[in-house]
Amino acid sequence: MKNAVLLTISSVFALLAGCLSASAQGQAELETFQATAGERSVIFRGKQAARYSFPANGHPYWTQSAFETGDIVIEGNLYRDVPLNIDALAQRALVQLEGSPVSVALTPAQVSSLTVGGRRFVGVGPDGDLPEGFYEVFGEGSEQVYKHIFKRLENSVTNANGSTIGYYDENYRPDVVRHFSYFANYYFRDAAGQFSPFKGKSALLRHFPDRKREIRRGVNAAAIDRNDFDAFCKAVLNIAAQ
Repeated sequence: MKNAVLLTISSVFALLAGCLSASAQGQAELETFQATAGERSVIFRGKQAARYSFPANGHPYWTQSAFETGDIVIEGNLYRDVPLNIDALAQRALVQLEGSPVSVALTPAQVSSLTVGGRRFVGVGPDGDLPEGFYEVFGEGSEQVYKHIFKRLENSVTNANGSTIGYYDENYRPDVVRHFSYFANYYFRDAAGQFSPFKGKSALLRHFPDRKREIRRGVNAAAIDRNDFDAFCKAVLNIAAQ
């Protein structure tokens, strides 16, 4: 991040806005989009993002289908204030031109990191220490937790909002049999940079054998919601870093 080169893309966005139609995105629009952006703008070199127009409960994205403005580092270049999202089914970072239906999908290997709503994500390519995909990073100290969300498109005549899908869909339709199921894996990264998967609060605390009781007391004192595992992980890492 320190060596990232900050590129101004507002001028590119302004130039492109006039040449993109408001119709559904297609290959022609994408090619025009990329050609106008020029070779210097690596942010636009991805492929056209997948579109999920068929009926299905839930959604394929990390947390929501709406794009949020954030920062992204692609091949050493930092782009600020870009509409972003993560496709958790295809494991692609999505970059959108504001006010346009056009969006570009980038692989985890292309994206060093992205920050949206105060949350930091990193991309791990096929040769990384973790399974390929995008990970939310918890903790600012030498020890961290990496959370990987992935989704699958599945069919079920017994699916139920929340319980089977894995999250709540406010637009849930009981007559639709296809749904995007939610899964999450957690990995602990130690001070030496080694990763190990874990499940549950006790498993995380075992990574701090000399401080386990102290950390548990601190978490209890902070009254962390027992049902919020992410909040528990963040609290443990925060206390461990002190």
